[in-house]
Amino acid sequence: MSGISGILGGILDFLTGNLSQLTGNIVALGLTVFALGLGFFAIRYLGRRRQMLHTERMAAMVKGLHYAGVARDVFAKPQTDSRDHLLCGLRWMFGAAGLSGALYGYEQLQAVPDPLNAMRGLLAGIIPALIGLAHLLFSWLCSRRSSTAGTSTGYYRVRTVGRRF
Repeated sequence: MSGISGILGGILDFLTGNLSQLTGNIVALGLTVFALGLGFFAIRYLGRRRQMLHTERMAAMVKGLHYAGVARDVFAKPQTDSRDHLLCGLRWMFGAAGLSGALYGYEQLQAVPDPLNAMRGLLAGIIPALIGLAHLLFSWLCSRRSSTAGTSTGYYRVRTVGRRF
């Protein structure tokens, strides 16, 4: 009986000594698998959606019809929409924040945290953040261009012909 309690005590001591290191590695591995799975799902879903739209367009063109209840604008080249760039920019920015946070946190969870490696992990998200910032800037420019396109500041004003008294 004392042999079993000695073995269990040794296992317990081993687990308590290495539990923090084991937990940090499991958390980092879990976050990595989650991020990769989410990215794979997003790419696959968007690819299927794009393929479905392409198949529908091709089927309608072969039949000589246009979509039921959809205007002819569907067949035209899509215009740039500021909301699309806004969403894309936000995705890039949140992705960059997640990447930087995960790498920084992983380095801080190490047994002997190295501030230089932690800063390198934090800086890994700069490129995706700059891409997101570019999308946000382009979204802002597109929204300003579309809002000023309908103003009548540069149009010629037609005078009406009427009687003068």
